[in-house]
Amino acid sequence: MTVATMALALLLTAFVPVFASQDAPAPRQAEVQQWIDDVKERLALTPEQLDQIRPVLEDELGRLKALREKYGDGGQSRRERRAMAREFRQIRQSADERLRGILTKEQMNELQKIREERREKLRGARRSR
Repeated sequence: MTVATMALALLLTAFVPVFASQDAPAPRQAEVQQWIDDVKERLALTPEQLDQIRPVLEDELGRLKALREKYGDGGQSRRERRAMAREFRQIRQSADERLRGILTKEQMNELQKIREERREKLRGARRSR
């Protein structure tokens, strides 16, 4: 597996809030709840914010699952990896746009830190295999 493929796989497996299309597969509720549990305290989310981010997370996980299913396990060509990365960035941008309407600037900054920590943790886990 190339470094680029591994990097894309790490990005796709990280939980990142995104806005999904209507045809994206439904994520497992346990995945959504796990992400909420992970960020709830660090972001100091209000009960209203919790209610508002749940659909964003459900959308995000559904779209990421669809993207993983579309491109498979990383055995694709360079062109396909680039297309997958482009779609991932679009998902991320849509999510961030939607989350900016829910979270404060400080919470968004903390969310970025959480995302980076998750990516680093996944990279470490992949390297130790």
